[in-house]
Amino acid sequence: MKTTINKLYPDIWLQIFEYFNVNDLFFSLMNVTEVADEVLFNSNHRFRLRGLVIDVHNRTLPKKLLLCQLISLELNQESYIDIVGQCSELRALKLVGQLEWTISLLKNVAHSIVRLEQLVVIASGIDLLYDLLATIVSFPSLYRLEIHADQLEQRLKTSFSFLSQTKVEQFILQSCSLITWSDLSYMLPALLNIRFLELTMFSYNNTSMYSFAFLKLRCISLILVDASFKQISQLVMTTPSLTKIKLSGIVDSEEFIINHKWLELFESCPSLASAIVHLSLQQDINFFYSSIFEIALNEIGLNLQCVDNDCEYYLDEKSCNRWWSLSGIIIKRHGQVVKKPQTTC
Repeated sequence: MKTTINKLYPDIWLQIFEYFNVNDLFFSLMNVTEVADEVLFNSNHRFRLRGLVIDVHNRTLPKKLLLCQLISLELNQESYIDIVGQCSELRALKLVGQLEWTISLLKNVAHSIVRLEQLVVIASGIDLLYDLLATIVSFPSLYRLEIHADQLEQRLKTSFSFLSQTKVEQFILQSCSLITWSDLSYMLPALLNIRFLELTMFSYNNTSMYSFAFLKLRCISLILVDASFKQISQLVMTTPSLTKIKLSGIVDSEEFIINHKWLELFESCPSLASAIVHLSLQQDINFFYSSIFEIALNEIGLNLQCVDNDCEYYLDEKSCNRWWSLSGIIIKRHGQVVKKPQTTC
């Protein structure tokens, strides 16, 4: 028996609407049928709206929009509309603007969006990072915090706020600014519960980091910018529950191509089960040309290759720096590092 669109039940419309964001629903799917409109505009159906974006391209709210049904929202400082306080069911919030504006907004709406679970902050710099971490304490359900910034800060501004423990379990910080061990140490009270950490890590500094530990951290993803292997080792030693580490980016240390350094890394953290590596480094082509390095790295699941397909052209030159790619997965089973099977393209 054929079923026409006019005969679809509310539960079917609920499933269909899950695939569309707010703008699609209210500008393209309104007035399709009376039943569909009933699902959209009657809060008794408990349909949750998602994907509302307020920016320079969209500065107005759809008509008949029930903000109490909205669960995800993106706001831009340049086109800000004061609606966050009315979104009592909000679960995910993305704020794009200066960090000072973000902190002020969060303070004003903390009592209204107590169910907020995910917060994404896009800012030019992270100079007020400590103040932001002090602010999120007011959100008892927040478990994921993402911060993205592309402006270089010489140092983080000192905060007079004492950082308290939060429930954040996933912390992502991608920035062009140098985060030192002392910075991490100061942030630790707010990050005691983190299980996943993604961080941009810059060149090595001499400050020791043995004075603190991420006791619950199980997975680390690091974007390296000229960081040393010693820096990685020190961080791993502060994570007694770590099971997985992912390393990507650019490095300039020869230690990354020495296989026993990786073995020592796993020995320093008994819980560590795998390391995913995708690094680029620049060195003299003659330094890596010996097959000894390749064989030793292959034994633990890593592959070292010259990025330039025409690298043989440079073999006759005594001193020529080339870009190299170090990639692969190191896996530990039953307390021993094993080789990951390699595939050829």
